[in-house]
Amino acid sequence: MDRRDFLKKSALAAGIGLAASELPGAESLAAGKQDPRITSRLKAKGWIREPARKIPLVAEAEVVIAGGGAAGVAAAIAAARQGADVLLLERSAFLGGLWLGGLVLPVLSTHGVGRDGSWQKVIHGFCSDLYSRLDEMGMVINPKNPTPDPEACKYLLDRMLEEHGVRVLYHVLACGVVKSADRISSLILETKSGRVAVGGKVFIDCSGDGDIFANAGEDYTEMKYHIGAMWRVGNAANLKKGIRTPIEGVKIFHTRGEEDQDGLDMFNLSRLQIKLRKEMWDKTMQARQMPGGENVFLLETPPLLGVRVTRILSSVHNVTLEDSMNYVSYEDSIGMSGGSDTIVYRGRKVKAGERPVWQIPYRSLVPRKCPNLLVAGRCFGFDEGLAWDAREVGTCFVTGQAAGTAAGIAALDRCAVSAVDTNKLKKSLIEQNVML
Repeated sequence: MDRRDFLKKSALAAGIGLAASELPGAESLAAGKQDPRITSRLKAKGWIREPARKIPLVAEAEVVIAGGGAAGVAAAIAAARQGADVLLLERSAFLGGLWLGGLVLPVLSTHGVGRDGSWQKVIHGFCSDLYSRLDEMGMVINPKNPTPDPEACKYLLDRMLEEHGVRVLYHVLACGVVKSADRISSLILETKSGRVAVGGKVFIDCSGDGDIFANAGEDYTEMKYHIGAMWRVGNAANLKKGIRTPIEGVKIFHTRGEEDQDGLDMFNLSRLQIKLRKEMWDKTMQARQMPGGENVFLLETPPLLGVRVTRILSSVHNVTLEDSMNYVSYEDSIGMSGGSDTIVYRGRKVKAGERPVWQIPYRSLVPRKCPNLLVAGRCFGFDEGLAWDAREVGTCFVTGQAAGTAAGIAALDRCAVSAVDTNKLKKSLIEQNVML
């Protein structure tokens, strides 16, 4: 029996095709049970009870990934390279998540100071693969902090997933999980086709906000940061202000937004969306009064709001700022990252150019409870001091590629994610040009 026949027969034995409430031992936090950790931020005017209903299971895969941002795309391709059947779920109409949808285009945290004091590039792997192809297209600038054209990158990501045989579902929001004992058996999706379910063997939470691990009952912390926005302006070649892009005359502007904001509060997000859209328009009009900005125009506001950090997984081991500043080594290292901005460490300001390179342990992607779930992107396990670099696009590529590789191994070896042979994992990552 090959692994796909095994998956199909196992799925039938588990009762796939029945309503979530009919699955043996299943628990669905989306089907009537309210999780106070998820709902407590909103003041309820009352409660309604959703009637029980059967939900069609419309797709299955060996690896199912929630979220098609930087981490999700890297995870999908890495899992496919292991030979796994992969399904990638994305709520928007494009891949790239906040990186491309938020127009946060420069890929940061790619460099840092090595043990020998030299300035080192430590993020390679998928990030370098993508950069090389964008460079061939003439659609990326700045090798240190690669800055692509977002539309070219969206196009290329579609092509790369297609080349690796990854199935992509757009316009779907993963809103709940169905569990059998402690394992996730399927995800509940809200779609224009109605509420549906997709089944899987191993799942990866690349949602950015920890939507899957929160619904699965994992422990986590929450962080509040400033929520701002970046936007593109045209005819800005002669304007000193702004960040260059690969398209001549197009630059990115940035507004920091409000401090200490809850990125999981729908009322707050709606308020900020309206406020920031006005601010982007007003600042663009102000730029027209600057020297060289006479013909500037608002080219694009970001499809996604600039939410930086929300839920953070309480993983088997959360990597810390202290670890990152002292070259702590891990036997289960799955990649490295660098520094992107000035931080305060032991009361002293440390500039980005002084930041050490730091390792990311596999354990920081592994939840404590669910044996078939991994986490990558800005919600994997780290402490608040490291939030600035751990959430950056470069780091998301690293954690995504590692999580996808590990998920592929776990699915095909039929083992829990915590039981993945880390020597086998590291060997595969090295073959993919990842610097450990």
